Amino acid sequence: MIGKAAHIHAAAPGPGARRYLASMTREERTHISNAIWLCATHADLIDRDEATYTAEVLREMKAEHEGKCAERQRNVLSVGQPNADLIAIGPDIVFVGKFLGVEGEVWSFHLQSFIDGDVHNLITFADRYEQTAVKDRFVLVNELGDGRALRAKPSVTRETTGCYTVRCLVFPSAERIPAADIPKMWALSDSHDLMTSNGKWAMVSGVDALPQQVKTCLSHQMGESPFHRDFGTRFAEYYNLLAGSPWLDRYLNLEIIRLAAIPYFNPTDNQQYTPLLCVERVFGIQILANTPTNNWLPIRVNLSVKGLGRWQHDLSVCIPSEPIQRWSFDELLAGPFIRG
Repeated sequence: MIGKAAHIHAAAPGPGARRYLASMTREERTHISNAIWLCATHADLIDRDEATYTAEVLREMKAEHEGKCAERQRNVLSVGQPNADLIAIGPDIVFVGKFLGVEGEVWSFHLQSFIDGDVHNLITFADRYEQTAVKDRFVLVNELGDGRALRAKPSVTRETTGCYTVRCLVFPSAERIPAADIPKMWALSDSHDLMTSNGKWAMVSGVDALPQQVKTCLSHQMGESPFHRDFGTRFAEYYNLLAGSPWLDRYLNLEIIRLAAIPYFNPTDNQQYTPLLCVERVFGIQILANTPTNNWLPIRVNLSVKGLGRWQHDLSVCIPSEPIQRWSFDELLAGPFIRG
């Protein structure tokens, strides 16, 4: 272990305090944006040569390196290189790991380190599997661009190296429909409003509806609808937590996999389907702007679509600036728009 956490601007004044900036607050000094991870040799070098390694230079170095790392992560599936990536078991356990293989209906993983949760959370998830909502019984694998609903609780084995092997008994891949069979829906304009044609509301279906299906699905916040509490995405939640972090696009990638691979049961018509309907595999997502514009964040998705094959498209997803109001059904019935 030769890594060393260094400060861009020194954490405190005094002898050897390089690039100290008196105007910074304590929070700014301790924030991750004022940190840079270096090997011990170069951590000492930047403090010996403050004239060459200015704060601006260090920030550029950090941004360039993080950009390359993020690009390498995005290209893992595209170039076919095996690489550790995020794996999720249920909604609250995320770890860095590698897919080991399939034996029958069992998927196996090497768990390297936790991002969300810990081994106790994983064991608790297994212990309480029968009490866990069906919608939360899943495994998502960025390395595969795919996921499965769990058939039984996962098993966890500690290896002699101190790491863990996780095994998940899974259901077969969920059914998808061909893109040509996407049902008819109201057409939306580039400004996200309903479109009209010859004075009538325009409709769209099939392959022409695919961009809109992806856009509306990724923009619908989890719990936003009082009639479909379990439907929706965590895109806004992840963006607000992880904006500016190299983890953001990897979490969003997991979320697209969940919507593509894990069936949703619609209680209004007793039908089961994957929210993205025809997406069979997720190759990646690229965020195309640093911040949303008028609550819309441009992204590029790289997907495998049934009936089309590889499909890339630029679109915008809604990232609300404030938390969505979660109305209960009773509140809707009692609301002024009902009573009036």
